[in-house]
Amino acid sequence: MRSNTKILLSLLFLFIGSETLSANYAFKKKIKNVCKSYRITVDATKFDLAQDTFSMTLESGRNDFEMFMLVGFAAAGQAVAHQKDMGLENAYTPSMVEVSILVPASKGEFNTFIASCDSKLAISLADGSTDSSDFMKVIMGKMEIL
Repeated sequence: MRSNTKILLSLLFLFIGSETLSANYAFKKKIKNVCKSYRITVDATKFDLAQDTFSMTLESGRNDFEMFMLVGFAAAGQAVAHQKDMGLENAYTPSMVEVSILVPASKGEFNTFIASCDSKLAISLADGSTDSSDFMKVIMGKMEIL
């Protein structure tokens, strides 16, 4: 009897854990697919799925960090919108999105451009209701350069 209880508890924890992993997997996969369509390489290990803020890091070329910034926010916006559309109770829907872009400064050195916005603004960029130039004006005012 005691071993049956342990097995049932183990299966319950496995089932609960797999739902969370499934939501995170769908979120990451959506971001990777959007970035792939723009020929941007993404490393999912550089994603931070915190409770209220999603953070990601991308590495751009020297002169195209703005495009990487836009694609990063649009990909995150699409992923959040997709999670909301799925309607699962364990859906990952952060309230903030942060994108860090590593820009080469010289050989082996990088400048880091960090910007964040509300997930609603990222969703509006992704669905086209916010123009990319207007979005960049908002983001540039909040951007940090390290």
